[in-house]
Amino acid sequence: MLGIIRGGLLMTALLVVSLAALSARGEGLMKVAALETEMTTHSPAPSDDSLPPDKETDIALPPIVWKPRIAGAPGGRVGGAVRGSSDLATPLVLAPGNLAMTVKAAPSLFWHLDAAAPESVKILFTLIDTNAEAPLVEVELESPPGAGVQRVRLAEYAVELETGRSYAWSIALVPDMENRAKDRVSQGLIQRVLVSGKPPFEAQEFAARGLWYDALESLSDAVDAGPDQSEALARRRSLLTQAGIVMGAD
Repeated sequence: MLGIIRGGLLMTALLVVSLAALSARGEGLMKVAALETEMTTHSPAPSDDSLPPDKETDIALPPIVWKPRIAGAPGGRVGGAVRGSSDLATPLVLAPGNLAMTVKAAPSLFWHLDAAAPESVKILFTLIDTNAEAPLVEVELESPPGAGVQRVRLAEYAVELETGRSYAWSIALVPDMENRAKDRVSQGLIQRVLVSGKPPFEAQEFAARGLWYDALESLSDAVDAGPDQSEALARRRSLLTQAGIVMGAD
């Protein structure tokens, strides 16, 4: 009888110990779960460095400030103005009213057309050394399909400007090759110069050093390159406005 009682007490004790162990284990699991919940709830937000590149704040480009060099203009200067028949579309060379500079041997030249030219009208580009009689280049350009800014690449005509020499270039709409008095003409001047110090590379650097043609080419390259042209167009218009050049469509 005494053995049975002792056996019962032993079983009871073992049961109590087992229940206590299970209770402790349960409390431990609850604490672990609570700690994981707290870590999840209070985890710091990802830093700005982890944001994808397209979410980063855009950096504003420096403004374009053109500082023209002081240079005399040879006689017969037409400037950005246009002469000839008013019945035609109007070409306008994108050049300031004085001799403008470049550091390039074969820069791009830009002009604007305010409307599509009739098919019967030829468009001629001419480049001449102001101290020479015969043109270095005189070619017929392909007629643009509509209004806007147009480009002439001197490199396509195997021409290199000499440092220190002045050149005149023009765009003419020619309705009658036998009567050039009817031409609609706009003319600009260009001179290649040397620069001291570190060569400029950005549009704002070209403009600040008076290098008109290089600043305009850099801005126009940006217009042609990007799918979103709004900022590049605005910067190019700013440069043109500072030179008193007003045009219609870009």
